[in-house]
Amino acid sequence: MKKIRVLMVTGASLPTFDAVVHYTSNLLHELRSLRPQWEWIWLCRRARWYHCPIVTRDGVRLVRPNHTWSARDIWLAAGAARYLSPDIVHIQEQIHSFHETDAAVAIANSTQARVVTTLHEFHVELPSVRHTRDTVKRSDYVIANDSRTWDRCREQTGRTPDARGWSPANIMPVEGAADLASSPCLMTTFGVMNRIKSFEPVFQALTDLRTSRSDLRWQLVGPMQHDLERSYRQLLAAQWVTFTGKLGRDAVRSALSRTQVMILPYSDGASTRRTSLQTSWAFGLPIVTTAPDADEPAIIDGYNCLLVRSGKPQEWKEAIGRLLGEPELAKRLRQGARATAQKFSWGNLAKLNVEAYDSVLRRDLFHDSRGTATAVRQ
Repeated sequence: MKKIRVLMVTGASLPTFDAVVHYTSNLLHELRSLRPQWEWIWLCRRARWYHCPIVTRDGVRLVRPNHTWSARDIWLAAGAARYLSPDIVHIQEQIHSFHETDAAVAIANSTQARVVTTLHEFHVELPSVRHTRDTVKRSDYVIANDSRTWDRCREQTGRTPDARGWSPANIMPVEGAADLASSPCLMTTFGVMNRIKSFEPVFQALTDLRTSRSDLRWQLVGPMQHDLERSYRQLLAAQWVTFTGKLGRDAVRSALSRTQVMILPYSDGASTRRTSLQTSWAFGLPIVTTAPDADEPAIIDGYNCLLVRSGKPQEWKEAIGRLLGEPELAKRLRQGARATAQKFSWGNLAKLNVEAYDSVLRRDLFHDSRGTATAVRQ
């Protein structure tokens, strides 16, 4: 009996530093444990032109026929997808990673497979949004990675997504990390330092707090967007501010375990698609973050974070000051964070995806392309 073949599709591939790439790698690991009898293939572009076009990693075959997303290379990728003849094509849709081309929908259209699409973002401000709309139109099942993406999909396409997903923590604490003592007055911001994060009001708030808490320190843990490094170092020039740059996993775990308060100042709001938020929950950290710009039922003010709604320095100062001065509040937020992290685990995300696959395959149980009954291959 033929195995079910799932073709996972991303715009980039390992070893590229890309959130969707690492998301896909972790997800495939969990999916293989749930459905070991299925065949899992990952179609993506080569990070370097000289990389081998076909390799196997952790039991998953990576097929990388192209290096860019030019018209020729899209043709190559679509041809590879057609040749592989999958039962399911799963598009991890992030238009930037496909270089804002129609690659995703071209690959989906090249096969007769059922199509599942995970929308990691929906960039309505870009002309290339038309490709995202076309991908949704081609899809049999759509997973929106957060509430904002859900709303934008419905507004832009008239289609309500079938399920709501998330981006789980990309670094997990080691056993016993939750019992480590935090370093007093150590503030942390974790993730890629880019334009999405609003550092200036936080810096002003922490500067004010230091008038009464001179031991307060702020560490920014993570790589910095290259073209912003000079301006950020000038903006946040103070002896009590530390930029770690990109760290290894053990060093990140150590930095997060020593954190007293996590500060996540997103310019466009907190979201369950934020791996920095999910990682902070997994480490059980008291979090101060920006209020979501769409309804996010899982982000609960006073339960698993404190929300800053105005974005003004005074509000950041008050929220951070509360956590420094109210141990019971900090303890309650730590408990809420860990409980939330359990809900948004990789295992639960894999189950959600398997439900999507089973749903589209069940449709073939009753009707094939000719309208006649056919059996689902297990």
